[in-house]
Amino acid sequence: MRLCNLIAALLFLLLSGWTLTADLAHQGHLLLQSSFSCLVLGIFLTLWMFASIPLAAFPKRILIPAVFLVTVRLSFGWPLLYGMDLRTACLIADAGLVAVAFAHLLIALKGVLLANRPWIRWQHSVAMVATAVLSSVLSLPAGFFGLAEVIGQTSKGYVRLTPTGIDLTERIFEKDGRRVHLIGMAHIADGGFYESLNRSLAGPLEGRRLVLLEGVSDRERILPQSFASGETYRALAEKLGLAEQSLGFAVPSDGSYREDSRKSWMERGVEFRLADIDISELDASHRDHLVSLLKGMEKLDLASIFMMPEGITSAEIEDLLVTGLVGRRNDRLMEVYEQEGGAYAEVFIPWGAAHLPDLERRFISNGYRLVEENRRRGIDFWKGLRKSGPSGKVGDS
Repeated sequence: MRLCNLIAALLFLLLSGWTLTADLAHQGHLLLQSSFSCLVLGIFLTLWMFASIPLAAFPKRILIPAVFLVTVRLSFGWPLLYGMDLRTACLIADAGLVAVAFAHLLIALKGVLLANRPWIRWQHSVAMVATAVLSSVLSLPAGFFGLAEVIGQTSKGYVRLTPTGIDLTERIFEKDGRRVHLIGMAHIADGGFYESLNRSLAGPLEGRRLVLLEGVSDRERILPQSFASGETYRALAEKLGLAEQSLGFAVPSDGSYREDSRKSWMERGVEFRLADIDISELDASHRDHLVSLLKGMEKLDLASIFMMPEGITSAEIEDLLVTGLVGRRNDRLMEVYEQEGGAYAEVFIPWGAAHLPDLERRFISNGYRLVEENRRRGIDFWKGLRKSGPSGKVGDS
């Protein structure tokens, strides 16, 4: 009995120490951490938990907190996330696992508490069955709510994952009577989302409106053709029954809805400007990493979308996203805004949600203040089960 506990304790300490070390060594956002060590630890503890149902030799005072802590870690630190950031929450869970593993090792080495333990005891089996059932039932909801909180924190609330769908936020800022709309966008979404945005643009005017569009150009044809042409997003939209983002704002995959022409919008007092960069303006390393990333996503399967491309580290991916695709493009947008925004009463910036926290900081530092916030349903998970499609707007706050 003592030998079994000693082996289990050593393996537990080794795997929990590996997870803690891997998380400490990861310098970028922990969402880009592969978490392979944690997955191995989770599998080990799951097998150990089920082995402990008939065997009372393994102390439940060790196993129950270990199962709880690894569930927290695999759930992105939820529910600790509500009071801290992702990295801190995960490191606390990691440290707790190491502490429990070390305590088990001490118990196994001393052997005093294990000397008179029976191999089989019905009370122990009942407790471990309850632990297995509870952890199995709660693991998926915990993982979902953990991911939802991480997305909310990372996007600063511009994207909200809920049990019924994905909501995108619009925040309206004002300075000296001029308004700026920061609108969280997605490349693909339910058609009703884009139609709701069209209606907001077509509403009563108190002055001219300018829409600053995103859309990286590719004059030198650096990007894979499927992405440069929009074929990838179009194919994905068709698979999911969604619409793809486009001027004014969308073209549904079934072709049932057509965008208004630029001339028609201008007659309403709404003008459009492209406020993005050409792909050639990115640093050479960023271009190379982006091409590798996009080529890996061309298959449109989950493995290719979520796996890290070969030869690219998570730190390089984060640098590409934060410095290249967000920072450089936001710089260009602000340049266009400074040049042309002053002539309009309202400026709409319908950009990917990853850009908006940085843009919000920039506008606030320039004296703008938040005056209104709206949420729109981007993707409705349960739309197919309802007789009618989702309404465009799900709520204001």
